[in-house]
Amino acid sequence: MELHCLYGIGDQDEVNPVPFFCKYGVSKPGYHWLSEKCGFSGHAPAPLEIAYSGENGEVSPDAWIGFGGDMDPNPYNDKMVSELKETWRNLCKKKVNEAYQEYMKQHKLLEDKK
Repeated sequence: MELHCLYGIGDQDEVNPVPFFCKYGVSKPGYHWLSEKCGFSGHAPAPLEIAYSGENGEVSPDAWIGFGGDMDPNPYNDKMVSELKETWRNLCKKKVNEAYQEYMKQHKLLEDKK
């Protein structure tokens, strides 16, 4: 799920002050929204995305990629898109597992089971 700050959209910024709990500044969402039930929070689904999150579970703008855009076939074809999404899903799962295995191997945390 993607979080979006809706503060300042329209005339809201002239009527409402920045919430006191706004940790990162306006337009920079975070989990503090959830605990404070921020009225300026917005969200959107993030299907078919793979991401690396930091220590706080937040994903920086350069740490994710999702299916779509230049990955869509040209001309657009629903059947082909369905097949491509399945390929994307399988590749993502494979690469995550490969990254885990490589990490464990590099740091000698994986027992040799030969």
